[in-house]
Amino acid sequence: MTMAPTVSRYLDNHSVHYRVIPHEHSATSRESAHKADVREDRVAKAILLKDEQGMVMVVIPASSGLDMRAVRDETGRNQLEMVSESEFGNIFSDCELGALPPLGQAYGLTTLVDTGLDSRDTIYLESGDHESLVALDGEDFDRLMATSRHCNLSRDWW
Repeated sequence: MTMAPTVSRYLDNHSVHYRVIPHEHSATSRESAHKADVREDRVAKAILLKDEQGMVMVVIPASSGLDMRAVRDETGRNQLEMVSESEFGNIFSDCELGALPPLGQAYGLTTLVDTGLDSRDTIYLESGDHESLVALDGEDFDRLMATSRHCNLSRDWW
């Protein structure tokens, strides 16, 4: 599979210049970073959460883990839980299972962005498959995420 059509359309509609970086098959954003030879803290990882109010996408650096307490504090939604991969297909029908592009807005999702991704020179995104990343200018990423809430939502792995 190649880049998800929703992702390429969204980037094109917002006049974002990008390049696709192919890599060997990977199962996680951290693994994608290693296989594409890019820094983990430059890869935006998407995590999908849900509760009775609906779904929320949280975007954090691949080098970090999600801080659920921070997400709950920020949203006031105490019942948010991770969505199982089997539920992704309804929303991300043009993506391979588990290859979530961190562009929730393109899929109609409320999106929260970790401040650790703000003001980077280059950001890398999952493209919707397990064999490529999308590289874009950090300013373009900041512009795409301008309507999302930016807050501290992650913690270091160590």
